Amino acid sequence: MKKSVTIAVFSYELWRHPRAIKIAKTLTKQGFKIKLWGSRKPIKKGPRLIRGFLNYIFAMFEVMAIKANILWIENVPDIIFLFLFLLKGDKKIIYDRRSPWAKEVKAEFKSNILYKISEVVERYIIKKASKIVVASSPMRLEYPSLKDAVVIPNFPEKTFTKNDNKENIESIEGKKIFLYVGKISIVEGAAILIDVAKKLCNRYNNVAELWIVGDGPVGTFVNSIAKKCRNIKFFGWVKREYVPRYIKLADYGLVPRNKNMLSVFFNHEGIHKIGEYISYKKPVMACGVAPSPYYLNVNPSDCSKVIEELIKGNVKVKEPPNIPSWEEYSEKKVAEIINEIFKM
Repeated sequence: MKKSVTIAVFSYELWRHPRAIKIAKTLTKQGFKIKLWGSRKPIKKGPRLIRGFLNYIFAMFEVMAIKANILWIENVPDIIFLFLFLLKGDKKIIYDRRSPWAKEVKAEFKSNILYKISEVVERYIIKKASKIVVASSPMRLEYPSLKDAVVIPNFPEKTFTKNDNKENIESIEGKKIFLYVGKISIVEGAAILIDVAKKLCNRYNNVAELWIVGDGPVGTFVNSIAKKCRNIKFFGWVKREYVPRYIKLADYGLVPRNKNMLSVFFNHEGIHKIGEYISYKKPVMACGVAPSPYYLNVNPSDCSKVIEELIKGNVKVKEPPNIPSWEEYSEKKVAEIINEIFKM
């Protein structure tokens, strides 16, 4: 029966969000035929809002053309999947909420109109989905309709710590390396990262460096700062298989986020890079996220001060406790969801 069932897994920024890839691999291991989709974003030039809108329209037509029995949709941006729910017929749809999209739209664009439109779409999709999955336990509290959602955390795969690609990265003995991995955007705490970069720029040169692996809407500005600083390295986006090499060489993993209406929804379950830092036993310093025993959680306004204290040795971050692997925990949850879909 499994061989006759096709499951399509959708993720708009597929190669930057490994969750969908892990889900597709898990379903393949379970014997299903898988179609994995990510947007090609053909419109590369023009104002960001217009460019994004045109790419969303293009993506809508692409996802509508994919044929499958079960659709596993990773949200963000939800709007491109709207017609799949309007015209789903007898298809079963699993709505995988890895983040509160409408609230992110409001935080990123500061627009109440866009926020209201996004939330209407979001609530409609939640209502029409066959099953709801969330990436962290706090996300079940976002809407009353999510209280029965199944939590499938973004835990790292076992193979992540076995991937030691020998990329040529200079590491200087005796220096504490503070590493940021991820998208550089307002929502992801770019302002805090910029503040840290400015505070460390050409200070503590002999004892500390800030490494930035990633890019995004504010990446160009962050890179312009890094070019002026001997102890700040901007690597941009790197191939997925290279990320473990950076983490292995680092002393601390950073998760700098603003404290806002989104903070309560994110913890070690949902933020993928936290699990990756922890899988290498790296102490994690975070801000603007939900409390967790897996990291030092500080006030966003104190982020750069705490990093300076870590450099001076005045503050210590304990090695985090062991975190389950994707195979040990999350794969079982994926199987449970699919089994429930077959019973519907």
